[in-house]
Amino acid sequence: MTDTTYDRPRLRSEVVLGPALRSGPRTVHHVKDARTGGYYRVGPREHFLMGLMDGRHTLADIGRRYTEVYDRRLGPEHWQQVFTLLGRYQLLDGHADDAGLDQLKQAYEGKQSAQQGWLRRRWVLLSPDPLCATLARRLAFAFHAAFLVPAFVLVVAVQVFVWTHVATLTHEATHQKSRAITLLLSALVLWGITVLHEFAHGVTCRHFGGTVTEIGLSWRFPLLTPYCRTDDIVLFQRRRDRVGTAFAGVFVSLLALAPVVVWWWLSGDGVLGRPLAAGLLLFGSGAAVMNLLPILRSDGYVMLTHALNIADLRRESYRFWQLKLRRRDPAARERLSGYPPRDIRAYAVYGVVSLLLLLSAYGALMWVWFSSLQHWVGPVWAVTILGAETAAVAGILSLAARGRSGRRRAADG
Repeated sequence: MTDTTYDRPRLRSEVVLGPALRSGPRTVHHVKDARTGGYYRVGPREHFLMGLMDGRHTLADIGRRYTEVYDRRLGPEHWQQVFTLLGRYQLLDGHADDAGLDQLKQAYEGKQSAQQGWLRRRWVLLSPDPLCATLARRLAFAFHAAFLVPAFVLVVAVQVFVWTHVATLTHEATHQKSRAITLLLSALVLWGITVLHEFAHGVTCRHFGGTVTEIGLSWRFPLLTPYCRTDDIVLFQRRRDRVGTAFAGVFVSLLALAPVVVWWWLSGDGVLGRPLAAGLLLFGSGAAVMNLLPILRSDGYVMLTHALNIADLRRESYRFWQLKLRRRDPAARERLSGYPPRDIRAYAVYGVVSLLLLLSAYGALMWVWFSSLQHWVGPVWAVTILGAETAAVAGILSLAARGRSGRRRAADG
């Protein structure tokens, strides 16, 4: 590339480069364009070149540094490929126009909308970034060890109390006279804790330099759950910042149970507050434990994914096991040979453990439903109904998987 306008290339100020993450046998970096909202993935060599495009390095400087690191010289055709990529997404300062950026933004938003359907949908309730920014400034003390260590000790103490008094709490929560009022109040308090949970993700993300675009409800068959969109987590350079952002919601939810213990302790027998507090402690603690299990895009899953420095643990484990089951195919064996041993262990163990957890949870759910149904329709019809339900769920999930696979192939094409 001989054009002098590219002699000292510089990325636009809205472009942010993320850290190295593993994706199957490859290493990838996320690149965000804050102007369009788009996220892109590039390889380590493209990331290296883009990291030097700060307006101070000439093409000769960048090429020399590239040769020192990768032992390979960049020729004109290589520079042409690099600038074609940057131009396609208008990432270079001085070589982007508003119309083109608006078009990229619309394309990204259209892609996001196309991913929604009756099996997967989001309803945005709030754009919380300004509020999260304000809270992050005012709660900066909460990110220091002087607060975090005592708070963590308190959380552990509360959980020790709950699980060592589980029989008492269960009896008090289930044996009560004002069940309807208690359930209503419990739902209101738990929704309040859920709001704190989601804002904890957003405030933590903002503290570490990210933006928080959405808080709302997410439908992922068969679950309807609240969510806080913290996509910028993939841009945080430090692993602990990514893991901390994912853990913040559960941590605050558990911390919110500390005053509930005091409430339970001060409430006498027969007082409405005691069974209400018992139910909150049981359900709140159980929900937090479930959220820490690294399955179904839970907070625990995101924590584990970033603790391992992997881009998408579930998807990559699925791809790994697909190749593993086709290992007699030479192409599959060749692709498997490129996986680092550490990642092979991670994908193999996660695939087996997550499958066992899901089967155990589904088996427990089927047993509970069978126990209820057999009293109404008898054991034979109960088994028939649950078998038909299982087949229907399997069919729906299979169709959803095929749809996602088709969309990915279309995007790759």
